[in-house]
Amino acid sequence: MNIKKLITKLTAAASAAVMAVSLSAGVSAAVKDFDFDVTNAPVLEPWTSYTIGMDHYDPTKITADSQVIVTYTCEYLNENDEAPVELIVQSWSFPDTPMANNTGSVWAKVAPVEYDDSHAVFNYADMVTAYGTSDFSGVDALCIGATDKANVTVSSCTITNCGDDMYIKMTDVERAEAYKNALIIVLASALAIIVIIIVVFMVILKRKTSYAYDPTLGKYVKMDKGEKEEK
Repeated sequence: MNIKKLITKLTAAASAAVMAVSLSAGVSAAVKDFDFDVTNAPVLEPWTSYTIGMDHYDPTKITADSQVIVTYTCEYLNENDEAPVELIVQSWSFPDTPMANNTGSVWAKVAPVEYDDSHAVFNYADMVTAYGTSDFSGVDALCIGATDKANVTVSSCTITNCGDDMYIKMTDVERAEAYKNALIIVLASALAIIVIIIVVFMVILKRKTSYAYDPTLGKYVKMDKGEKEEK
């Protein structure tokens, strides 16, 4: 065996493996921004909020570099020093955090790190502090709330620098429902095929009983109604 060729092949294979691992790491480390749909958000009066459910999002993909950016318009009611909006990290699923109450719920208010008349920015670190842990696996919703400073109309809500697989196209519940519907279709189709087979079999059986073997002719001939009754 040519040792030089063998070494060359092994080196190439090792380089390819290293490159594959590097590419895989690059993909897993990819981040992106996500825009939540707030088109149905009502005008938020003081101490009311708009809920963004995490049904189709994996909150564990929020990173230490993430920020929640909310844009809005305001109708000011007073001139206090508070920001017009706040972010609430909400859970009702008994999350593993000291902030959970005796019903297994968390309503963690986060103040913006910066804000003006049209936008507010909320930092990851402040979300962790308010929620009590960086484990966001139990987060069920992010809520945009209005303080007593203004009536707020939310225009957009973006969370930055999250894992690019944060969006979940189909939840476990939706997947189970899809499987159930597919199973129903398969069973219904199978039942229809069985019915068709039975009908075809009955038709063939009926046709066969209408014929009798005639030894004089050496073949099956169709019997008339009178002949059937005699038999």
